[in-house]
Amino acid sequence: MSAFLNGLIFLDLDGTIEDSRADMANAAAIVRNQLGLEKWPTESFFPYVIKGMDFLYRQCFPEALADPSVLEGNYVDENQILLELDRIYTLEYSRRINESTRCYPGMAECLAQLASDYTLALYTNKPEGLSKLLLEKLEIASHFQLVYGGDTLPESKPSALPLKTGIQQIARTLGCDATEVQSRSIMVGDSAGDIVAAKNANIRSIWAGYGYYAEQPPGPDAVARQPSELPGLIAKILD
Repeated sequence: MSAFLNGLIFLDLDGTIEDSRADMANAAAIVRNQLGLEKWPTESFFPYVIKGMDFLYRQCFPEALADPSVLEGNYVDENQILLELDRIYTLEYSRRINESTRCYPGMAECLAQLASDYTLALYTNKPEGLSKLLLEKLEIASHFQLVYGGDTLPESKPSALPLKTGIQQIARTLGCDATEVQSRSIMVGDSAGDIVAAKNANIRSIWAGYGYYAEQPPGPDAVARQPSELPGLIAKILD
């Protein structure tokens, strides 16, 4: 049986494959300094860099949203301000995207094993371009057949749209019914949004209990306490 038919495994990125909080926080600190804003301790950014980019910009640079003159240029609405913050932050973060970011212990080996048995897809709220860059820097990009970032489609987590889109794409590749692929699809992630997205797509889920969130969300089909447990849990679910 081909890897496609064995199963389609969606994985989250930040907090599931790797821990990128330090590099994301450092980039935010640098941007605040560039904008002439009050200096914050690096660790104070950590709660703000794990919930998507819109949340990051609003929480890390509230002064710019309250007073657009903080930014160079004439910004007349909030969307323009957020776009400019996105431009500035993306530039700085991409320069240091893997200064300290590494795969969780055992994850690189886990991904290699999973990629030999299943089709792997990435579903993250990190922007697609940054996600692909980080996968390349971590030397794991070749394991993934599909990449859905927070800006790839009109909806992101906890939406099921990227999951359903990936299932349909693999079904077209195989020339089979999407329900067949759906029945052998699993979402792996560390946040409640990952588990909710899986439920919304009517697929199974595994909570990455070693990731950013200490409290287990309701509803996962299994819990992985370390990456090395994932192959066995996936095989058990799909058996």
